[in-house]
Amino acid sequence: MKAMMRRFGNLFLLLFLADGAISFLDHLVRLIAPLSPLDSLQRMVANLVILVAPVVYLCLGIDRRLPKRVFLPLIIFVFSCLFALLLVPSLSGSTPFGLLISAAQLALCLLPLNCFSRRGRPSLTMPPELFDRPSFSPKNTVTFAAVNLLVLPCFLVLLLAVTVNAYMEKFTSGFMHIAPDGLHMSEKVYRRGSQTIRLAGMIHVGEKDYYEKVVGAAAPGRTLILAEGVSDSRELLKNRPDYGKLAGYLGLATQQDRMRFEGRMIDQEELERSLPARQRKDRGGIDILRADVDISSFQPVTVWFLDSLGKQMNESPTLSSQLLASVAWSEKNVTPAMQQTIMDDILNRRNQVVIKQLRKALDRYDNVVVPWGALHMPAIEQEVVNQGFQLQQVRDRVSIHFSKREP
Repeated sequence: MKAMMRRFGNLFLLLFLADGAISFLDHLVRLIAPLSPLDSLQRMVANLVILVAPVVYLCLGIDRRLPKRVFLPLIIFVFSCLFALLLVPSLSGSTPFGLLISAAQLALCLLPLNCFSRRGRPSLTMPPELFDRPSFSPKNTVTFAAVNLLVLPCFLVLLLAVTVNAYMEKFTSGFMHIAPDGLHMSEKVYRRGSQTIRLAGMIHVGEKDYYEKVVGAAAPGRTLILAEGVSDSRELLKNRPDYGKLAGYLGLATQQDRMRFEGRMIDQEELERSLPARQRKDRGGIDILRADVDISSFQPVTVWFLDSLGKQMNESPTLSSQLLASVAWSEKNVTPAMQQTIMDDILNRRNQVVIKQLRKALDRYDNVVVPWGALHMPAIEQEVVNQGFQLQQVRDRVSIHFSKREP
């Protein structure tokens, strides 16, 4: 047991050093070439460090011989880096940040060198004589457990935030993420020759100035805005979901109220009749096209779902009861098969429409703006890439501040 614990602790120390050294060399190579041959090895060693670190942390409460002044700073460093990369994924592709972190990781290896020695020489690993005393101490274990009663809730909250953020990043292709100051939405600017496409991830409720900044960022030149918004020409919805109550409770605005682009409304026929951009004499101005579906194109189950959900939301007197009633009703009445049909209508069918309009718009306009919900953006962005556009800029905006509220 004594030898096993010492070897396990030493394994973590050596992996920590190897991860720092390989990462530092990997990022140095990236300064010269975009692809590094050390990338796969670095990821493998980093994953091993992440797997071993929590086990070593638990061992600190069981075996008092493991020096906390050495292991705790290293373990805290590992999880701090992990949370930083998960909360701000763009840091993972930053070479300066990678060099800084790997240099700090190598500097932390001075801790064991200062604390351990063999035959009078500094040592990175723990010497055998450190484990000559008894391993278990009730005082050590009780103190460790008491401290973790305070640390664990904070850790779980942070882990929950990181998990939620990871799902947001995955399902919105980075158009929505959480940061310490609030919920962020991204706008990506793509370019192909003289043409640009702005993909602005949107949310139903947000800060007033967020919507104003999106509206005010229109590019010069002939511009078409492909507006989001499901119509209901046959008035099939008797109870349309209203986000005003949610926005008012949170001190926010709704996209419907604040998302007001200044421009000339056109319809589908006018878009198809318009001349290509290169033949136009007028090189300015903004046109707006509602590039969305009508409720009548949805399956009956989707219409029923939206109407019933709107009724649940509108009849609930408070925000909490609104949310609880909506969730309870959905769990009781919506089957998995129905969910698939509903999502196909609300997400995929609408994506197909806006992508079709985008293709037509690219033949006639210099700039196209697509301010759509963040969940729609992965499919739309893939179409933009398939059309040969390249990412030029990413603008990050706070859509909901966690603490700041404007009257």
